[in-house]
Amino acid sequence: MTPGSARDSGFVNVAAPNEEAMLAWPGFSPSTIASPRAPSLVDEPSSTTPSLIEAMVDHHLEALEEEEPIQVEHSFNILSVGESGLGKTTFQGDVFHHLDPTRMQEMKRKLVAQRAKVGLLRDQIARKAQEASHCEDERAMELHKEKEALRKELCAAVGELEKLRAQKRSLESVVRVLRSEISALVDALAALRKQRDEAIEFVEAQRLAVEVFVLAKDEAELQRELSSQMRTSLDRSDAGQTLAVSTREIKDMPLYHGSTTGVGVTLIDTPGYGDIKVGTEASFRMISSEVSRRISSHLSKQRSSIPGMPLDDERRLRNDLVHLCLFFIAPHRMKKDDVHLMKMLHHQVPLVVVIAKSDTMTTKETKKYKEQVRVQLEEEGVRTFKFDAKLIEKVERSHAEVPPPSGAPAAEEPYKFQPLYGGSHGQWPWAVMGADGARREYLWGTAETNHPHHSELPALRDLILREGGWQHLKREASLMADAVAEARRHQRARPQWSVRRPSGLALLRAVAVLLAAALVGSGSLRFTFTQRVEACDRCNTTAVAGCVEQI
Repeated sequence: MTPGSARDSGFVNVAAPNEEAMLAWPGFSPSTIASPRAPSLVDEPSSTTPSLIEAMVDHHLEALEEEEPIQVEHSFNILSVGESGLGKTTFQGDVFHHLDPTRMQEMKRKLVAQRAKVGLLRDQIARKAQEASHCEDERAMELHKEKEALRKELCAAVGELEKLRAQKRSLESVVRVLRSEISALVDALAALRKQRDEAIEFVEAQRLAVEVFVLAKDEAELQRELSSQMRTSLDRSDAGQTLAVSTREIKDMPLYHGSTTGVGVTLIDTPGYGDIKVGTEASFRMISSEVSRRISSHLSKQRSSIPGMPLDDERRLRNDLVHLCLFFIAPHRMKKDDVHLMKMLHHQVPLVVVIAKSDTMTTKETKKYKEQVRVQLEEEGVRTFKFDAKLIEKVERSHAEVPPPSGAPAAEEPYKFQPLYGGSHGQWPWAVMGADGARREYLWGTAETNHPHHSELPALRDLILREGGWQHLKREASLMADAVAEARRHQRARPQWSVRRPSGLALLRAVAVLLAAALVGSGSLRFTFTQRVEACDRCNTTAVAGCVEQI
């Protein structure tokens, strides 16, 4: 078998006559040694010298790019509530979809863990070699045997490391190609739509419309393939109407692209009120019960449930409180049920109001409606969470520099994009939209949910994640839970008095006294009936007893 054929078949014969010949072999490289299909590397370690094994490991580790695992300490829980039909479930699947490459993150975690395993085995071999040089001959022979077993394990670990590295590179290549093809199709579609709209002849416009239809279908297929390759935890094949409280967890989600810091996000979906199948009151009860349950669980926890983490750290980093309640309201008009539920929740969870399906309103209508909602909530006494105004301004400046969507005409003053966002006081609701595939097609064009010119979803996401709003929300949720606990303590400390009805014997005595007083009312004896309140230490109640006093 020639070196080339061995490399092509994925099998490497390591039964080399000596170390120098192996190192000088032209096929010697990290991709040809410790292949996943190289059983001889594990079964015949005696044919390879220890120094050659170490050289092989060094080649593998030097070839590996540095993979920084995402550091995750905190959990972050988001509750979505609102009227039925506003797209809460779709929004949850869209808001963090591009930040949740679960398959890629899982590969990175495995790669980092395997690299750590290889390093640990190397350290163990080095320690045993050092010990063997300072001990008796009998112990030295035992250490040599242990080192030989560790070398077998090291060879297998290096092979697995190379296998994981190859899988990761393959996935990255596929995703990169798919994204490039999708981007090219989007540009081509924008150009075709422009030509179609500007066409004078009907036949030409019809031909261009057919091409647009074909390209749009190809783009949708590529989007589905990309989603299949990424396979995020937000993909739900059974997505439909939410009839009960449900949760979905995103493990180790980065705060933004390229970030090495992340959070473990839990999305809590609730049934929309106003639905025939659920009912408004039933929906209110489920939402309120979920919030109360999480607060009670947080307050009553007496021991840590995470191994190796103290209870105080778990309560601070990994608690189950609702850290953010996204309250969805309909465009154009806020309803009484919205205000009623807000009053039930605003003192228990940080409340952020979002206007769903905001793509149904113009910019002027959106600004006017935001101010109406702000005024109404202020009049009703509903307290909402306000992001730091400086952070809002920072996000607005960064998004104002984002170029318009592909194919959109360049806007001139005074029609240039101007963010609305939270307003100067941070009291306005957020106008968002969500859609399957992160876009919605209209006759006039395409609305992109993740473009700041079309939706305030990117601004809200950047405020929560990139700018650290999630930390402020977690502190607010903890303070609210403490306030609820204090209110409960005051409620328990308040004396609970109840009046016990007098017994039948006491009533008879009272009647007898009154009759006697009537009979002798003209004599020298006068009787009066008084009542005294007696406290019962056993049942913590009070009783009314009658007493006759002679005057």
